[in-house]
Amino acid sequence: MRALGVKRFRQRHSASPERLTQQKLSGDFCCRLLAAFLSAIVKRFLRCSAEDLLPFGFPSIDMGPQLKVVERTRTATMLCAASGIPDPEISWFKDFLPVEPALSQGRIKQLRSGALQIERSEETDQGKYECVASNSQGVRYSSPANLYVRVRRVAPRFTILPMSHEIMPGGSVNITCVAVGSPMPYVKWMLNSEDLTPEDEMPVGRNVLELNGVRESANYTCVAMSSLGIIEAVAQVIVKSLPRAPGTPIVTETTPTSVTITWDSGNPDPVSYYIIQYRAKSPDSKYETVDSITTTRYSIGGLYPNTEYEIRVSAVNTIGQGPPSNKVEARTGEQAPASPPRNIQARIISQNAVMVRWDEPEEPNGLIKGYRVYYTMDPSQPMSNWQIHNVQDSMITTIHSLVPSETYTIRVLAFTSVGDGPFSDPVHVKVRPGVPGQPGKFQVGKVTDTSVELTWEPAYSKEPVKAYELIYKAPELGIQEKRNFEPRTSYVVEGLRANTEYTFSLAAVSMKGIGAFTNEINQRTAQASVTQLCSNAGKARAFRTVNEPTAPPRELRCSGAGSTSLSVSWAPAPEDRRNAAALGYEVRYGVVGEFDSPQTLRLEPDAGQALLTGLRRWSLYRVTAAAITAQGGGPESAAVECRTDEDGSAVTRPCVCVCVCASAVPGAPPRQVEVQPINSTSVKVSWRSVLPGQRNGQIRGYQVHYARMENGESQGLPRIKDMMLDDDQELILEDLQPETLYSISVAAYTIKGDGAQSVARLVQTPVALPARPVLSVQLVNETSAAVIWTLQQSSNPLLEILGFRLTYGLKNDSQSFSLDFGPDERQHNVTGLRPGGVYSFLLAARGRSGYGEEARDELSVPEFPPKGFPQLSERINATCCSLQLTWLPPNGSERNAVFTAYALAYEEVGGGVEARTLMVPADASSYTIHGLNPDRAYAVRISAHNGAGSGPFSPQVLYRTTAFDTGTALSCSGLGEPHRTKPRDPTDTNTTRN
Repeated sequence: MRALGVKRFRQRHSASPERLTQQKLSGDFCCRLLAAFLSAIVKRFLRCSAEDLLPFGFPSIDMGPQLKVVERTRTATMLCAASGIPDPEISWFKDFLPVEPALSQGRIKQLRSGALQIERSEETDQGKYECVASNSQGVRYSSPANLYVRVRRVAPRFTILPMSHEIMPGGSVNITCVAVGSPMPYVKWMLNSEDLTPEDEMPVGRNVLELNGVRESANYTCVAMSSLGIIEAVAQVIVKSLPRAPGTPIVTETTPTSVTITWDSGNPDPVSYYIIQYRAKSPDSKYETVDSITTTRYSIGGLYPNTEYEIRVSAVNTIGQGPPSNKVEARTGEQAPASPPRNIQARIISQNAVMVRWDEPEEPNGLIKGYRVYYTMDPSQPMSNWQIHNVQDSMITTIHSLVPSETYTIRVLAFTSVGDGPFSDPVHVKVRPGVPGQPGKFQVGKVTDTSVELTWEPAYSKEPVKAYELIYKAPELGIQEKRNFEPRTSYVVEGLRANTEYTFSLAAVSMKGIGAFTNEINQRTAQASVTQLCSNAGKARAFRTVNEPTAPPRELRCSGAGSTSLSVSWAPAPEDRRNAAALGYEVRYGVVGEFDSPQTLRLEPDAGQALLTGLRRWSLYRVTAAAITAQGGGPESAAVECRTDEDGSAVTRPCVCVCVCASAVPGAPPRQVEVQPINSTSVKVSWRSVLPGQRNGQIRGYQVHYARMENGESQGLPRIKDMMLDDDQELILEDLQPETLYSISVAAYTIKGDGAQSVARLVQTPVALPARPVLSVQLVNETSAAVIWTLQQSSNPLLEILGFRLTYGLKNDSQSFSLDFGPDERQHNVTGLRPGGVYSFLLAARGRSGYGEEARDELSVPEFPPKGFPQLSERINATCCSLQLTWLPPNGSERNAVFTAYALAYEEVGGGVEARTLMVPADASSYTIHGLNPDRAYAVRISAHNGAGSGPFSPQVLYRTTAFDTGTALSCSGLGEPHRTKPRDPTDTNTTRN
């Protein structure tokens, strides 16, 4: 045996027959296994023969395996067909080692046809495969064929992005995140840097985050990861919460009864409404609330004058009311006192001097600047004829030079810087030393049908009071009586008549004489009571006092007789229920809502009607009537209601219930008049309606009086603009002069005329500015537009135009361009516009006082397909079955719009197959085409797409894939050039590889 040499291998190996045939070697070959404790030798004989010397029946490979590329996990089939006599057996080698299907757990099978089938292919299956046919005549190897197992390499991407959610506090939510890729990515959830999904429990492709009892808003991150990369997506879980506190309110205006505030919302999200809470700044005061306010400005009315208030604002949304803002303090303006001084006391201190003292009013409405003490000996005189004594910084004073032994009536009022308050009730004092003063707090106590209780405080006197003298009278009966009694503080007058009006006056008496009487007080005795008598049978029987009327007057009617009077009529009660002759009738009347203290009119017994005078204009009155006999007043009739007219010229219209009468002029001007200049020739005037109690009828409209002012005086007669509807409380005054001061007031009117005008408001019209030009923008070509403008025909011809300013830019973009033009220019071409963009154009004329109002126009630039084509690079990365291409996009002037994609078309040169087209994302600048044939030329073209369509394709560029190194299908063929075998010796034994 010829020695060939020795080669050592560390693992299982096989000597390549192809290499042996290339060396034209035949003979015995030995394979020796060396181990630590044993060794083994296997010997085989190999004979190589030329093709033309092979014996009859030598195996022939009819169809050998071919290059195969398969995707991982797919089934790969390597074909092989052989013939020979006898029929050869087929086996397979991979990378020169035999393939053993039994060790693959059924994944690798050899079919009856001889083909090798590999299911669920793996990357380890990739290699060089040979089909081996063997029979008793010999062994033939096929040409090797490569099997490539390709793994689809797709970076992870989200197919279902996690969605953001808004939930209620303590609510639950599930957030789904799905990602795909090849290999499939793992998906996990994170909160900030914290992993919410355990590493050993990360699912593949889909992960649902379950959140329960959520109290705080947070951002949750879905992370998808594979060997090709990591991607993230954020879902925001917003827990709805109460709104934030608004900004601290700002006081913008105060009046004696109102405070106007504004505030900042303080909330990025919309709120439903605001709530204002306010209270007087005192320890025991409670907050009052105004809700459902939808603006950030409000006037709080109904406040007390000269009072400091604390005000705060809170916001309300669908969850509830948020925390209040910081408090703001505001003091209302002063007003004249609303109540008189209290507890007026007058005491004699000498023969001609009286000391008067009092307490501060309950409602001063401001800082009391002083008091005025009015006194007279004749209280029937008008107040303007009374003597006045002014007092400052004190609530006690002395009046001198009085006439001795005369009785004086004294009244006191307080005043602030705004005006005088109401008069106090009169007190009386007799200028005689030693005479008692007037009893204090003289008032009525318990009242029955025959008695009245009177109470008072003891009169001041230096001399002891020895008695009191009481004078009472019933004017309707012409009765006056006098009673004297010892000193006390109460007295019950008895023996009075039921349902009768009495007046009472009291004075104290000392040894020096009788003092001044109190003011008269009125009181009506109660209705006569019903007496019950029991008969022998025990049944109750009721009766009234004889001669007391048992029925009221009938058919009571009422009608308006003027703006301050009502006409009332009635019929006597039925004769069978009169019981006695009527001594008269009593009509009681009062304003509805104030009937607790009605007025009374006494009439003769033959009267059947009455005229009620001195009433309020356009007011609703409640009227009743009752008969009077010697035993007292009878029951009242059912009340009727009627309204006074709006003025004295109204036509009398009888009514039983409510009279809707004519109108009178309003008793007060409109409120809250505000003026605001709009431009140099117009002013906006707004107001609030007259209060309901002062309208004196239905408001038919408003008159706005305005006049030009110079040096504080009106120039000429005021001009009047009429508003015919009560609902309209806003007016635009036009055609005014620029830079001019105007005085504006508003008056309301009814059908009888206009009422008082409001306090005049002064407003200055601004400087005259050029009118807004007429602007037109037209598209000229794909990237330019013509801007054309003219002046309005209504423009002031005396106003000099010094130029124009054009501002333009993309809509909703902060970047803009400004151009200035001369006064005579009327057109400009704008270039470089972006196709598909929406541009805003603003143009203003410039005068000596500045720029006027801007004219606005918009232009939508349409998109056009790209003009140019991308440039394919000649440098590529080519493999046997793929081409990696790169390109440059068209230059800026040829794009026409933002690209949306690229179209990549390729075809095999001479293949006779229609070109395939792939769509590539717009942000890509390279792409790899897979699945190509080895060593083939391909023609490639590319075009760009935008929203308007596709641009032109680039000129085609030829690229070639690389070739595989494959040999000729000969026996014992190798990887290099083909080689033929020698003839076989019939005496030799052909062997196969183990």
